[in-house]
Formats: sequence, structure tokens, C-alpha cells
Amino acid sequence: MDYKTVADWVLNHAPEILVFLAVFLPIVLWKREGDDSARRPESGWERLPGLFKLFWKPMYLMENSVGGALAAVFGKRTRRYMEFIGASGLPLTPGRVYVCQILSAPVFGAFGAFAFSLSFVTPFFATLFVLFMFFAGWQMPAISLQNCAERRQEEITKSLPFAIDLIGSAMRAGLEFGAAMRYYTNLGGGGALEEEFLRVIQDVTLGKPFTESLQAMADRLHIKSFTAFVGVVSYGAEIGASIAATLKLHGAELRRERFALAEQKAARAPSLMIFPLAVFIMPAVFIIIFVPVIMQYQATKTM
Repeated sequence: MDYKTVADWVLNHAPEILVFLAVFLPIVLWKREGDDSARRPESGWERLPGLFKLFWKPMYLMENSVGGALAAVFGKRTRRYMEFIGASGLPLTPGRVYVCQILSAPVFGAFGAFAFSLSFVTPFFATLFVLFMFFAGWQMPAISLQNCAERRQEEITKSLPFAIDLIGSAMRAGLEFGAAMRYYTNLGGGGALEEEFLRVIQDVTLGKPFTESLQAMADRLHIKSFTAFVGVVSYGAEIGASIAATLKLHGAELRRERFALAEQKAARAPSLMIFPLAVFIMPAVFIIIFVPVIMQYQATKTM
């Protein structure tokens, strides 16, 4: 066997080999481990980003060994991931996020190498692009997790005023706070806020005090408006006062904050339109205006 020929073949087909190792090999290992549905989470699977679904079985296998080691080393980033996981409600751990980053980085890098192997560019630019794709693959799971957390926080913030009004109305009708919360969850409207309230009710059923369950929910979500809501409920429970009227005022305040937030987003719209206007619209306008002028000038010049 000519080892030089084999080495040359490996070097010439390095991108294809990397793609196989980064993509097909994890899938083969995934299938060999048995039925993946046995280890799928009971809730939250449909909300998982695609990268976490793709690498779910390798994440499960490498969570304690590789992910646990990285979680211990990067303590600050691990705490940030824990905040995102709590706010997003996804069935993840910081170790699984690290494993997904380790797996997705070579996949993105391999696709970048494969794309440039089909084009005629200098090795310098090809190397830069591969490194950029590798970095993007490392950051993509964290970015996806953060986006999921922000979307869920925004959904809960939008649903909170209606929920507070409904719970306050139920309390004014004679129900206590826990029963009013159960009444809200029994409506079956769905959504992230209902999921969190159901989790609070489950904790209370297991013997945890209501105020502690609500405080744990506030610590998971990291939403200022909900933290204020928990403070109102906890203070009313401590002094034994009725909080129905307070909840009504608090709901009105949340609606005003939501309207102010909408006004802020509307005020940012003109500044956000500057970039697409300058990049896509203005060049087209200049082409429409100046191209006929230039063509007429060239035609008169040749006459």
C-alpha cells in the first residue's frame, strides 16, 4: 500500500471527511443507543431549538463527563446559562448546552470548509471563513437559548396584566389567592404563564408554601413586573390583608408599562429602518435616477 497516496487522498478529501465525522457519526451513535424517544423530555421538546434536538442523544451521553467539566470551569457563563434555562423553561442543563456547543462548532466549521473547497478563493480567506463558522457554531446554541428565554419572558409579560385582573376578579368574588390561581389555570388558555402557575400549584400540592413557590418562580423568570407582583402577594400574605384591590391597581400599572414599552419600540422603528434604507432602497433610487442621465450623456458624447 502506498501510504503517500493515502495521505494525499485524505488531504484532498479533508472537508468531506470532516463533514462525515461531524454530522453522520453522531447520528450513527444516536441510533445505536436505542430508542431516543425513551429519553425525550415529557414537556418542552417541541420548543427546543433544532440544534438541541439534533444533538439530544449525544448531549445526554456526554452531559456529566464533558459538560459537567466545562460547567465547573466556566462558572460565570454557567450561571448565565442557568438563568436562560430557567426563563425559557426548556429541559436543558448547562452541561448539555456546553456539549451542544462542542458538537455544533465542528459541524459549522466543516460546512464552511466544504463550501470553500468548491470555490476558487485564496487559502487565507478560506481559513478566516472556516474559523468564523467554527465560532458561529460555538455561539449558536447559546444564542438560540437566549432567544428562547427572551421570547418566553416577553410572552409572560404580555399575559401578566390579564392574569392579574382575572385573579383579582376571582378574589373579589370570594376566592382566596390559591383558588383564584387554580381558576385561571383551569381556563385552559395555554401559554407560558399558565405553565409556570401550574408548576407553582404542583409545588404547593407537595407541601411548599405559596409565597416560596411564587418567589422561586420569580427567580426563574427574572421579570421585574412579575417580581413586583410576587412582592405584593407576599406582603399581603404577611400582614393578612386583602390584596384584591392591590392586584387591580397593579394590573392597571402593568398595562401602562406595556403601553409605554410599545411606544418605545415604535419610536425605535425609524432608526432601525436606516440600515435597510441605505443598503437596499437608496442604491436602487440612485440607479433609477442617474443611469438614464449617464446613458444620455454617453449617447450625446458619441454623436
